[in-house]
Amino acid sequence: MLERLVLLVVIALLIALGTLAIRAWSTRRVAIVRQSSTGLWPALGEQPDGRPTLVVFSTPACVACRTAQEPAVQAVRGRFGEALRVVHVDIGQRPGAARAFKILTAPSTVVLNADGQVQSVNQGFATADHLVAQLTAASA
Repeated sequence: MLERLVLLVVIALLIALGTLAIRAWSTRRVAIVRQSSTGLWPALGEQPDGRPTLVVFSTPACVACRTAQEPAVQAVRGRFGEALRVVHVDIGQRPGAARAFKILTAPSTVVLNADGQVQSVNQGFATADHLVAQLTAASA
């Protein structure tokens, strides 16, 4: 019985350490992307235009991109209107853009402030409320 308890504690500690390591690694990747913001616009084939920008990374085969992320993006676009620029990137057609932003999965979103600097990177699905909060913070 005691052996099982010790084993469970060890497993729980390993899971906690693994989670912390992944979070630290992800935070470091976002910091690297933020530092290299100037090289990101050429990868998109765009230029900053003075508006906050939401970059949406997806693939045609991504079901979550179509059924969850795109409706969230449309809700955000409806809320901000012309004050927000949305740039869609197909990872399959433009892998260089995904590499520049260190995107690992589809869907993913990146929030850029009006100056074109990276504010937030969301690997995986991001809700409309989460994106609105990030865009509001980027506009402040």
